Amino acid sequence: MTRCCRQARGAGLPILLLLYIGCGGETNRALFKRYEGPFAAKRQQFNSIAQALPAPGSLQGNTAASLSPKPVYGIKDSGNTEIVMYDQLLNPDIRSEGHNRLDLILSGGLLNAMKWTGPNNPTSPSVLDKKSAPDMETSLNKSLATRYLVVVRPARFDAPVAVSEDSFKGGSADVEVFVADLQDNHVPASGRFTAHSSTNVEYLSKKGEDKRARLEEFAYSSLFTDARQKVGTLLPEITGGQFVLDK
Repeated sequence: MTRCCRQARGAGLPILLLLYIGCGGETNRALFKRYEGPFAAKRQQFNSIAQALPAPGSLQGNTAASLSPKPVYGIKDSGNTEIVMYDQLLNPDIRSEGHNRLDLILSGGLLNAMKWTGPNNPTSPSVLDKKSAPDMETSLNKSLATRYLVVVRPARFDAPVAVSEDSFKGGSADVEVFVADLQDNHVPASGRFTAHSSTNVEYLSKKGEDKRARLEEFAYSSLFTDARQKVGTLLPEITGGQFVLDK
């Protein structure tokens, strides 16, 4: 059975921030205000990288690079890499509505910090006015020091569409992946793959739920899973780095 893994969308940011609330002298609001400038510069850097990438769909094959230091992602206390979707380069605050976009939900500290210090901070006023934890500023500085940025860009994305309650048109995505060095915006490594939804999907629904919507949700989940697995396989091949996408 393909299990839906989209229910956690949007929940991670406030939960993560709550973990940082402590008894320091400065509020989260004041701390984020001090860091608006550096993270605004990161937003500009993201935009510059987006504009420098080749046209969508033009990437031919894989380009590997020997990077030093090696990229590390998903390993506690040693990570130096962030992973974002292409549209998050242009708008770090973008949110999905249904399945209007492919989001592999791989972004971490850098993108979260950009949201917390940006014009559309999703954090509630009550949390912003609490005292920040001593390690919150350390976390912000670590995010600013991120060395590599992986950009996942769907050159084409077709979401699964339910035809009836028990059949659907499969979805797929032609995905380009770029690895940028944030020291100079150079893109030394890249690759491309195609992800597909499963041909057969079993789904669960409760009484009164839209069964077509549930079928599409579970079919999308299978596409989402396939794309994440292929990103996790591709990145070590083209960078020589360590990438732990799912623990």
